[in-house]
Amino acid sequence: PDMAQDDFDLVNVEDWKGALVSAVEEANSILSRCIDVKVYRLEREKALQIPGIVKLASRLPPEVKTLRIVEIPGVDIQADGGPHVKNTCEVGRVEVVKVENRGKTRKRLYYRLAGQPQGGVVGSGSG
Repeated sequence: PDMAQDDFDLVNVEDWKGALVSAVEEANSILSRCIDVKVYRLEREKALQIPGIVKLASRLPPEVKTLRIVEIPGVDIQADGGPHVKNTCEVGRVEVVKVENRGKTRKRLYYRLAGQPQGGVVGSGSG
């Protein structure tokens, strides 16, 4: 698709415009650092010890003994089965297209990736 959208509940955010600018700048800074994305498998018990992964892993059937982990070192680590870039600089830059009001404290952010991503993706969940 040409662009994506996400909804945000900003009930505790006083300066949502400043927060948005800051978040986009941080995302673009991370993307431009050209960080290699690591993909590996972990035994379920070890994966459950990683903060933030517990919610997803606890919903998986007990017969799933290993999880596919996608890590951007120093940024994020998640259990994930989808395709991913090999390096963050392949993504390009985040550009805000528009912001819509979706209620008193909710905003819908439309954004796209600018620039020419290069390289390939790291395999999907089947591998």
